[in-house]
Amino acid sequence: MNALASYLVEDHINTLLAESAANRQAQLARRSDRANPLASAVRTVRSLLAGPADKPLGLPTLTDYPYRS
Repeated sequence: MNALASYLVEDHINTLLAESAANRQAQLARRSDRANPLASAVRTVRSLLAGPADKPLGLPTLTDYPYRS
């Protein structure tokens, strides 16, 4: 077999193995999140609240709003 072809095949196999390992890790992480949904919810809320305090929430301004009191 050509040395270059052997190198390319080996590189492709290593890429597939790395991708498979990453998929397994992601699947295990999803499984652990499903096992404890409360921890997942708390983590989501914490990540939402972890932003800077001076950052606006993204609410629209009410200028020229016809029903403003």
